[in-house]
Amino acid sequence: MITWIVVANARHARIFSQSGPNKALELVKETELDAAATTMPEFDGRSSPRKGQPDRSIARGFAHQVANDLCQERSRGRFSRAILVAPPTFMGLLNAELDAPTASLVSGRLDKDYTRSAAPELSSHLGQCLCV
Repeated sequence: MITWIVVANARHARIFSQSGPNKALELVKETELDAAATTMPEFDGRSSPRKGQPDRSIARGFAHQVANDLCQERSRGRFSRAILVAPPTFMGLLNAELDAPTASLVSGRLDKDYTRSAAPELSSHLGQCLCV
């Protein structure tokens, strides 16, 4: 069983693959928010713009892109289970963009921003999620 781990925030997404228990995570794909979009007004999803964060509509578009990539790869049979790792606001956007067949493959969610974590560190953060 191949598990894909999607580690994302409103600016950056990495998808890792794990081919079995105690196997190393392998980077499958890395996606960045378009640099032009980062110059737009910034919004963190709460009440006011915050420096360093894209506005909600841009973040929603990026979540759509990540979810679409997952849907396409699911339909190609590239993974049979997925784990989502994202900060709470982006997790909500990502969950809203997943189609039902792809969402049904999500076996774990972790509301954290680990986009800067190396693969071995990420494995330790995910612990039980990877063992299921």
